[in-house]
Amino acid sequence: MSGNKLYASIIVMLLSFCMFCFPFSAGAKDQKIHRIGYLEGGEYWIFSQESDAIKKSLSDMGWKDKIEFPKDAHFSPGWGDDKKQQWSESAEKLMARNDIDLIIAAGTDAIAALLKANNRRTPIVGISASDPIKSKFVLNEKDSGVDNFTVRIVPNQFKRMFEIFHDVVGFKRLALIYYDTENGKRYTNLDDAHLVAKERGFEVIEYKKVSESGTAADCLKGLQELASQKIDAFFIPSLNCFDWKNSDVKMILDYLAEKKIPTFARNGTRDVKAGGLMGFSSIDFSGRGKFIADKIVRIFQGEKPRSLPMIDNAIPKISINLYVAKKIGFNPPFDILAASDELFQEITLPDDRLVK
Repeated sequence: MSGNKLYASIIVMLLSFCMFCFPFSAGAKDQKIHRIGYLEGGEYWIFSQESDAIKKSLSDMGWKDKIEFPKDAHFSPGWGDDKKQQWSESAEKLMARNDIDLIIAAGTDAIAALLKANNRRTPIVGISASDPIKSKFVLNEKDSGVDNFTVRIVPNQFKRMFEIFHDVVGFKRLALIYYDTENGKRYTNLDDAHLVAKERGFEVIEYKKVSESGTAADCLKGLQELASQKIDAFFIPSLNCFDWKNSDVKMILDYLAEKKIPTFARNGTRDVKAGGLMGFSSIDFSGRGKFIADKIVRIFQGEKPRSLPMIDNAIPKISINLYVAKKIGFNPPFDILAASDELFQEITLPDDRLVK
């Protein structure tokens, strides 16, 4: 046998031996089950909708069998001042675990707790953050400033809400309800409202006596006080008293309609269908789900969270409830109707609402 043939035979024998002795070495990394932890301040319908959309997108991307969401790594302490310690403790528990490969943080409170407890190792992906920049979670739109953290940012999202609302309604006295903390102001986008008010020349009328766990009755009391101050528009915020699973939101929206006060729903479609005048369309969470799922896959493939793009430039779509418009005596401009993606002719209450 020539030297070349002998050399080739030895190589083939060695390769065969390796394949026989180490049959799972090739592609072993692809067989890993990635375990994802989850923390939210408390239950909120947007969190669950976005989480479901993320899971669906991961499945569509072929990752259904490569990912696990352990039940003992899912934390949802609840809302209220008395729960803040539990948010911190839950974040610390997740960060102390070595069997968790990534953590999804849903909402401003959960993100804040996890970043405070950060072990600088486990990737953190933030979803449904009210305003990551103003909350100081990130340095800017292009850099999170934290190697193991990334989040979704929609530039000027809330400023555009106030601008479009004013374009359509042309109000003079916009009412806002919030609880008087930094997060409370972000959930009603107080700074953006004042910024647009300064640019457009309308007034912002505030009521800040509700608590973080405020009830529908608390917010209704605030609206009654605001109505006495001749408000002509109301921005529906992300407060617990406007969460259909935990509050009698219908009572509040009925009052606003009776007073013929136009409303813009921060959370979009769900509230517009149920009695709000208008908002940005949010019935389809697939875009958000795909955006975050792509981040998760890229992290599991070896990219650093900080290196991933955070800006989601999705074009806002408008929802309008024509039944509500007629009830309050408002005639939407034709160009807005033509540009709207969702037009509702009736009121449809959420199936999972607290009060049936």
